[in-house]
Amino acid sequence: MKPFKRTVEKVLAWIANIILIVLTGFLAYGSFFKVSLLKDNQEFLNLFKEELAKNPNGANLNGVNLSAEQLLDYTIQGLKMYSVLLIVLVVVALLASFLMKKRILSGILFLLLAIVVAVGTVGVLIPVYLLYFIVAIMLFVRKERQDQYQETVNYL
Repeated sequence: MKPFKRTVEKVLAWIANIILIVLTGFLAYGSFFKVSLLKDNQEFLNLFKEELAKNPNGANLNGVNLSAEQLLDYTIQGLKMYSVLLIVLVVVALLASFLMKKRILSGILFLLLAIVVAVGTVGVLIPVYLLYFIVAIMLFVRKERQDQYQETVNYL
């Protein structure tokens, strides 16, 4: 009898992992290196101020008036925090993928990943969290096969 393999689960998990890694890499690169340069760009800052002036509320958030620089700083910090969250999710996804032999632990990790990715990305990464959810269900449902034969020992 062949040993039980989880090839389907592994393939689905790695497809989702690659999508998540690529998107996290783009977001992290952009938020840590490229978006920070926008603060120093005076032309962009002037254009941003003009667009805020066109808006009737301006940068008024819940009664707090913010300058264009402050709003830009908060946006950059939010993007950085979001990319750190996605980096943590990538690490957990890789851990869950490598622990696939422990199906219950890996299934729980994939289920948590599916929930956090679904809530955290507000539906943007639908393929990723659906694949994680499918992998988690498959890990819970498909049990290891028990060997059909037993070894008998004859001492006579």
